[in-house]
Amino acid sequence: MIKTLTTKHLPILPAGLVLLASYHAQSENALIAYPGYTGEYPGYTLKVDERFDRLDNMLWRVGDGAVGHESACRFTPQGAQVEKGLLHLIVNQEKVPASWSEDHQQEKRPYEYSCGELRTAPTKTIKYGRFETRMKAPARSAASGYISSLFTYTNSGSPREWEEIDVELEGGRPDKFQANLIYGLDTPNWVATREWGAWEDKIEVGPVDDWRVFAIEWAPTFIKWYVDGKLVKTLDQSQLDCKPECAPGQKKPTPIPDNLTSLMMNFWIPNDEIQDVFGGNKKHNTYPMVTQYDWIRIYQLDSAPLANY
Repeated sequence: MIKTLTTKHLPILPAGLVLLASYHAQSENALIAYPGYTGEYPGYTLKVDERFDRLDNMLWRVGDGAVGHESACRFTPQGAQVEKGLLHLIVNQEKVPASWSEDHQQEKRPYEYSCGELRTAPTKTIKYGRFETRMKAPARSAASGYISSLFTYTNSGSPREWEEIDVELEGGRPDKFQANLIYGLDTPNWVATREWGAWEDKIEVGPVDDWRVFAIEWAPTFIKWYVDGKLVKTLDQSQLDCKPECAPGQKKPTPIPDNLTSLMMNFWIPNDEIQDVFGGNKKHNTYPMVTQYDWIRIYQLDSAPLANY
C-alpha cells in the first residue's frame, strides 16, 4: 500500500527492536526494524511504505510461472497470501496441473508442489533506488531445502539483457544469505550468464529464520547490500569491467544494471538435481512452509526519480 509518510523515533523495545511510527490520513502503524533504524538516507526519498494491510493490486501482481528448470514448484495464487499485516509466501505439497503462464507466455508442465511469488505491477517498474524488507525464512527445524528472496529482475530488449540483483536465503545455509548480481546478453539460461562473471557471495549474517532487515542500494556506479543496517557487500564498476583483466571464469565485462526492472519476492524449492548445490536438500521440509514479509520499502534515488510512484 502506498502511504504518505512522516517519521518520529520511539524507544527501543526490550527485545532489541525499534519502532518507527508512520502516520497517514487514515491510521497509525508502527514499523518494527532494528536498533538505530531511522528510515532516512541522504539522496533517497521514500516512495512506497508497504505494510501489507491488504494486497494492493495497483502495486503488486502475483506470479504464475516457475524458476526455470531449477524449481520443483509452480507459483500459484494460493502461494501469496496477505494475512494480519504480513505477506506469506507459501510452498505446499499439492498437485498443480499443467496450464498457461502469463508471466512466461507458455504452457507450464504439471508440478507436485505449489509456491509463491509477488512482483511489482507492469506500471510500477523501477530503476535505481533503495529497497528494504523485513522478512523471516521458515524455521530450520522444519525447512532444509528452499530459496526465499528479494530481488530486481528483467530479461528483455534486443538484445535481451538479463539484469538481476538478489538477496537470497537458502534452507541449506540458514545462517547466511547470498548477495548476487547476474548479467547476460541473449542468454538461454543461468549457466550462460557465467561468461559475464559469477558475482555471488554467501555471507555469514546469523539466523535468517529470525526477523531480519535486508536492503539493496542500486545506483549507476555501484550496488550495495545491507543486513540490519550493516553494509556487507559493495560492487562497483571497477570490479566488473575486466580491467586490467577479467576475474577468474569471466570472459566479458559486466555493467551495473541500467534498465527498468521489476522488484520481486519469491519462495520456492529446488529440484533434486540442484538441491545439494543450491537451496538445500528437501528431506527435512515440512509442508506447508512459509516465508514471511513484514514490510517492503521502496526509495527512489533522487538523481534518477521513479515514474508512476
